[in-house]
Amino acid sequence: MKLTLLTALLFPILSLASVDASSDDNSPSSSSLPTLTVHVVPHTHDDVGWLKTVDQYFYGANNTIQHANVQMILSTLIPALEYDEERKFTYVEQAFFSRWWNEQNDKMKDRVRKLVKNGQLSFVNGGWCMHDEAATHFYGMIDQTTLGHTFLKEEFDFTPSVGWQIDPFGHSSTQASLLSAEAGFDALYFGRIDYQDLQLRRDSQRVEGIWRASANSKDQSQVFWGLSGSYGGNYGPPSGFCFDNFCSDEPMMDDPDLEDYNVDGKVSDFVAAAWDQANQARGTHIMMTMGSDFQYENSEVWFRNLDSVIKNVNQYAEDGKIEADPNGRFGGIKLVYSNPDIYTLAKNKDELDWEVKTDDFFPYSDCENCFWTGYFTSRAELKKWERTGSAFLQAARQFETLDSVTPAKDVKSTFDSPIHKLDAAVGVVQHHDGVSGTAKQHVAFDYAKRIDVGFKTAADYVTKVLDNILKAKHPDATPPEFSICQGLNVSTCSATQSVGFEDGEKLVVGVYNSLSHARTEIVGVPVQSGGEYVVYDGTEQVEIEASVIANSFPMDESAAPYTLYFQAEDLHPMGMKFYSIKMGEAKAEPVPAAASTATSRRSLRGKEDNLKVSTSKFTVEFSPSGQLLSIGDQKVSQSWGYYTSFDSTRNELGVTPQPQGDYKWTPGVPGTCLPGYLDAEGDEERWLRDSDGQNSGAYIFRPSRKDESLTDLAPKAGKVSVVETELVTEVTAEFGDWVKQVTRVSKDADYVDVEWTVGPVPTDDNVGKEVVMKLSTDIKNSGTFYTDSNGREFLERKLDYRPTWDMEVFQPIAGNYYPVNAAIYIEDEASSLSVLNDRTQGGASLADGEIEIMVQRRLVADDSRGVGEPLDETTGGVTPYPPYGDAVREGDGVVIKGKHRIVVGGGNEGAKNARKEMDAMFSPPVQFFGTSNGKDEEINLAGFSAIGASAALPPQIAMITLAKVHGSSDTYMVRLAHQYSAGEDVELSKGAKVDLNKVLPFGMQIDKWVETTLTGNQGRKEWEDKRLKWKGQEQVKGTTGRDQDEGDEVTINAMEIRTFKIKVKGGEEKGWGVEARD
Repeated sequence: MKLTLLTALLFPILSLASVDASSDDNSPSSSSLPTLTVHVVPHTHDDVGWLKTVDQYFYGANNTIQHANVQMILSTLIPALEYDEERKFTYVEQAFFSRWWNEQNDKMKDRVRKLVKNGQLSFVNGGWCMHDEAATHFYGMIDQTTLGHTFLKEEFDFTPSVGWQIDPFGHSSTQASLLSAEAGFDALYFGRIDYQDLQLRRDSQRVEGIWRASANSKDQSQVFWGLSGSYGGNYGPPSGFCFDNFCSDEPMMDDPDLEDYNVDGKVSDFVAAAWDQANQARGTHIMMTMGSDFQYENSEVWFRNLDSVIKNVNQYAEDGKIEADPNGRFGGIKLVYSNPDIYTLAKNKDELDWEVKTDDFFPYSDCENCFWTGYFTSRAELKKWERTGSAFLQAARQFETLDSVTPAKDVKSTFDSPIHKLDAAVGVVQHHDGVSGTAKQHVAFDYAKRIDVGFKTAADYVTKVLDNILKAKHPDATPPEFSICQGLNVSTCSATQSVGFEDGEKLVVGVYNSLSHARTEIVGVPVQSGGEYVVYDGTEQVEIEASVIANSFPMDESAAPYTLYFQAEDLHPMGMKFYSIKMGEAKAEPVPAAASTATSRRSLRGKEDNLKVSTSKFTVEFSPSGQLLSIGDQKVSQSWGYYTSFDSTRNELGVTPQPQGDYKWTPGVPGTCLPGYLDAEGDEERWLRDSDGQNSGAYIFRPSRKDESLTDLAPKAGKVSVVETELVTEVTAEFGDWVKQVTRVSKDADYVDVEWTVGPVPTDDNVGKEVVMKLSTDIKNSGTFYTDSNGREFLERKLDYRPTWDMEVFQPIAGNYYPVNAAIYIEDEASSLSVLNDRTQGGASLADGEIEIMVQRRLVADDSRGVGEPLDETTGGVTPYPPYGDAVREGDGVVIKGKHRIVVGGGNEGAKNARKEMDAMFSPPVQFFGTSNGKDEEINLAGFSAIGASAALPPQIAMITLAKVHGSSDTYMVRLAHQYSAGEDVELSKGAKVDLNKVLPFGMQIDKWVETTLTGNQGRKEWEDKRLKWKGQEQVKGTTGRDQDEGDEVTINAMEIRTFKIKVKGGEEKGWGVEARD
């Protein structure tokens, strides 16, 4: 749980019996007015890492930081549910539940299955975690949800039907359309929306409605949405009704013989809360969420009290002792145990005409100066590591489909898969305190470690599969032993740096294209020497042009001093090509090319003229100080700078300091944005008079002054150099003392890459800094810019504007930042500028013609949202918390490295130009490295393609998933995605047909296939037949390619993702590894 300044009345969770809760026949009522049904929904919210690691949360370790023990929540829950079959409970995070499940004996598992079957224990969302919605990419969102859904299907035959995103800090269109509707959900519930939006919705009974988030599929992917937490901005119970062991609310004391009998007062308070909540909603049903973070560790305490609440309120209502609804809408009240699925059915039966929302819920703020836009960038290195792990996971899945050696009987479940560790690690990091960058430092380290272990395990398996494929193709020879390097982005790879080129060894490089389209890429290989190299294709018949360049800004001593570049041309879809690298003279047989030696850099020190670099596509111009000035005819002026971070302890800002020290959060004043604090002894309440003292922190971005200008990091003229080769030209520059960049212009490329190194960001002045790269053009975008939604559809953003309400502007910088998961662009009728990134970052266009992207944050204050640490990442992290240590930060500030890809184009081409590069940015080629001493029998490594060039998909269609369905030797999951939105390209925005026979690896033939929902846990038609139909005030019909399917040829329309399970003929006896297509 992240602490919010906007905390209003919380609510109890009621669960419906299996009877029709919408019927009022048996409801006590004093008049002809309808009866209000209160759905009491018991739940817990278990963060998959935040203040403690996943393991610590599960076992209840490190409780000096936070008392939480998920193991005991689940262990006490089962007997509590068995005590009374009317009781119900809702659970979410399968990373925890699956771990607990695996520790249970068969008898306990049978007990749990019975509870699931009879509806007492239900699951919402059902993913491995409750993923973030701002910092995630759709690949990661799909994968973690699929992993959880697969577990629930395998163990319980359970199919979640409701989305439950109660804690993420803002909500994306992709979550609504793709991860809800397309995942087979009828509804999506969440807690946090902007406080201005929230208040207006509460005042006008618009706290629920229809979310039609996709401009392409329209009502085909709409979902019912609603707020949790009695619409108070969170997801807990009403004030006075928290019955957890660690709550201080008075329990239900319902024995009239007791001195402290309190039922009259408790019933009155509860009913008053229910009337208040009902007056903010439409219909005859409301949901009260009874539970919060890591609650129900002693489940019986909660349920005994809820039993009493439900029993006594209903009895008082029957006896006519309930205070009348002050708003005159209801004649009676009824409480029932329920869950979100039952509540959704009840709302559907109300048959109301709902308001339709088409935009998203970003950015989120909970008070005037409290925009949660900092976490779009927080922990930039973890965000990159998550993206790296997710991209490699897609490639690893493809290799698993090519594995003809591992028997299917050895992989009966997804959780037996050789790549499961990586799947689970990437899944955990999707959590809304994981990739978001909002966990404590030691937890962030744990997330990174998990991906590292998973990556290495998957890499070992993938290289074994490759070895088997090569041995099948070359049975009489021994292929090199390949390995995969994780540090290529920082020029570190022991497999390439240790090659004894001088002793006659050669390096064999395999380049695998995990995309479903052919591509040509310039590949970089870290090497130790700048001597002469010759690069050949795998047959050693064709010499490849190559360049060796000295690395300008090594991250550390382990980085290679040089990078050898060569162009890997026409990499087939899901295919691999091999290259051999030798040192020495070029071979005589092929058409000779000069052996590649390290090209020297020339300094531009003292130069006064601009530098121009020309390619076949355009001319790129730089200033004498190395700043980008233009690309082709488009002015693109680059600069670096930073905002200073607001810190209430800085006296010169003239604000009231926030409380410091050991405080625990308490609910704020209902309906305001005032937070409350109790001191460590709990005997002094302190309130901020307003939000003036809000610090910038892990969650919140707040510059020192709301109209602050960037502090410019001036380029250093004497630090500029250029190196020009046939393949690439690099211009290096330095900005201030701690920003360095290499601008790389590649042969025949349509883009310019800016590779930057930032850090350590200095804080010796005790001032936090938010580091920004800015591009300035003459494009007249009139305050309008576009950002992607989790890598899918682009959304229009307008300066100081929200589509659904008139926003009062308090933070003109922070309040105009949006998450950039893949790309941001601006355009006018004549020109466009698109910028792609390699991880999620915050971005904006605060002035005409400008794009700014925040790349790093280092802060000295905490923003009081619960994490309890300043976002001050250092190389050594933080020592353990008391009593195990003193929580001291160690080491220097971190240095991060990243890349932006800049594309310019004609008028209104921003989306199209971004689309062309988005897949390549997400999934760089996977490089394999092996050595040969030149004495072994040489192998003709001609490469292979899993699906073959002749089976190329239409250019607008991508196969985003090719995976084995575990437990079967002949069934595969295939996801096909249209990568363009309507109107982005005259041709590529059109729907396209795909023959499913051509997407299977190595010539497999279809036996039969079925389309499923996104996560593969139910048939698509099965879901459509039972899908709830909602009435919206705007009826806009969307289209789907399903209407045009013919046999095995399916149609994919704009932005559509379709998922198929395909059974092939023959099974594993075909020996597909031998039949690899050349």
